Amino acid sequence: MKAAVYHSIGDMRVEEMAKPEIGAGELLVRVRVCAICGGDLRTLRRGHPKIHPPVILGHEFAGVVAEVGADAPSELMGARIVAAPAIGCGACAYCRAGHTHLCGARETIGFSMDGAFAEYVRIPARAVQLGNVQRIPDDVDDLSAVLTEPLACVVNGQEALGIGTGDTVAVIGAGPIGILHAELARAQGARVLLLNRSPQRLADVHNMGYDAYIETGADGGVQAVRDVTDGRGADVVIVTAGSAAAMAAGIAMTARMGRVSLFAGLPQDAPPLPLDVNLIHYRQIALHGAFSSAPRHNARALEYIRSGQVRAARILTHAVALSDIAHGFDLVEQRAGLRVAVLPHLEEMAGALAQHPQLHTTML
Repeated sequence: MKAAVYHSIGDMRVEEMAKPEIGAGELLVRVRVCAICGGDLRTLRRGHPKIHPPVILGHEFAGVVAEVGADAPSELMGARIVAAPAIGCGACAYCRAGHTHLCGARETIGFSMDGAFAEYVRIPARAVQLGNVQRIPDDVDDLSAVLTEPLACVVNGQEALGIGTGDTVAVIGAGPIGILHAELARAQGARVLLLNRSPQRLADVHNMGYDAYIETGADGGVQAVRDVTDGRGADVVIVTAGSAAAMAAGIAMTARMGRVSLFAGLPQDAPPLPLDVNLIHYRQIALHGAFSSAPRHNARALEYIRSGQVRAARILTHAVALSDIAHGFDLVEQRAGLRVAVLPHLEEMAGALAQHPQLHTTML
């Protein structure tokens, strides 16, 4: 099979290699589409302390089950599926509580094992047993389904925020994850303010119809959010930008008894976040972190996509062949679009591509 193998920082090559062999309880999936995550780009450009090359990256994927191992559910043969990539041990306190993504012994497809920037990907038996694999509904095409994993992370991030009708939600960052956060908050009845430092990025997504589009400016958008909320600030602030300044501004624009989600992390060499503890104390602000997702989040995300409550496919802007994956990574780095899809089997994607006329497919 062909696969894009990450060998070292800056070195990823499309190579011929043996198709994965599966054991008892495992699945072999023929990859239809795998999207490029910002984390994949950071790994390629700067490395990752927990990713040890050579390895195949790619964890946001949709495909068809091509082989079923002994003791795996035979009814999955030929099924179109997505999979939550973080695989817990299934026995620890976190796994038993449904937080398998926080398991200390978790393994992750596309990180600690080969991922889906390839024609085939192996799904371990434990992933099948723990419910990481979900069937794609008949009325969801593969390109829409590939957004299940990033949306699942968003579902996890908003789970603790209690967003509902009447809330004003400020989302800092108009990248793919920011748009998914805005979509999910909108689906829950919130008023959505989308903030970004680049006016062009805001213009690119203005047709999404959110309640306000705000350039962050010198103060990170704090005054603008106060202005559109009659001085109160936002009930919920979700920071999707990996910037200490954006995080500090997010806390500053939060209303009394508001909730803040620090959805992004900071680079290892970034200066520490200057945290105004008194602001959090006197306004009684709740501060939340968010990381990855569990299978139950994946299932909910897939239903949001199926129902149309979250217009996830709107963030798909480009598609490239597996042989042109380097171009796809360049598009992500240049912020030329939002989500970029990699297609290992072009001959199988004509129908799905026809359903997404917004996609730039010049490299196909």
